Amino acid sequence: MPLLIDRSNNNGADNYAAAKNAGVTHAYFKATDGTDFVDSTFLTRRAEAHAAGIVAGGYHFAEHGDPIAEANHFLSVVGHPRAGQLRPCLDLESGEDEAWTAAFVSHLKTELGYWPVLYGNTSTIPALRSASASIKACPWWRAEYGPNDGTRHPLQGGDQDASAHQYTSVAHIAGISGNTDASVFLEPVAVMLVPTPAKKAKKWAKPDHYEVHYTDVFGDAQVVKTKHPGLWEHRHPLARRRSHTGLAGVHVIPKFKP
Repeated sequence: MPLLIDRSNNNGADNYAAAKNAGVTHAYFKATDGTDFVDSTFLTRRAEAHAAGIVAGGYHFAEHGDPIAEANHFLSVVGHPRAGQLRPCLDLESGEDEAWTAAFVSHLKTELGYWPVLYGNTSTIPALRSASASIKACPWWRAEYGPNDGTRHPLQGGDQDASAHQYTSVAHIAGISGNTDASVFLEPVAVMLVPTPAKKAKKWAKPDHYEVHYTDVFGDAQVVKTKHPGLWEHRHPLARRRSHTGLAGVHVIPKFKP
């Protein structure tokens, strides 16, 4: 079963190759906080996790300042993760506010092209999801520990459309220093991954006009400009007919703007 952990500068150094061997498949690392804090361990942790074969991503801890400024600060650090990595995540742990949250996640949707993950607990997130279609569109990484004894316990009220369940903060995993948060996925993992960009249909250039080359009744070569060559041929049947007699017929050449 895929196992998700999350780490930050508040945690010690880890051995992600050992963690991978112990079953860790995905990891979120704190990237930013508010509008100016950058977790000094983020880039190193993410690179080491990638090298170990762990699918990784970054999260932003909400401080409820200007939502667009916080979102841009987050993006300046995490960038645009490649397809198949964990989506950028908003960690919402205090001061939950529908308008603020909707503004933050909507800005990320505009910049990234997909909705971010939203992390938060059972007591606060459902109300926000019910009040806002934008918030509900974000995969919910749900925090609910129960006794918090390192093992999973039934979720209150069922899954409630959550995508992942953080079930403890005191898991012990080989390669991970000290206690760690641990989560399992409740939906297919792909829901929380950066999607592969859809291929854009190739747009063929449209000719500005057509040149119709033909031979008139006197045997002289002529050129006519028209936007509708089919209509021109319909109105000049003799030009087409001559092509059946072995004489030069109609030749249509599309012309494009430079």
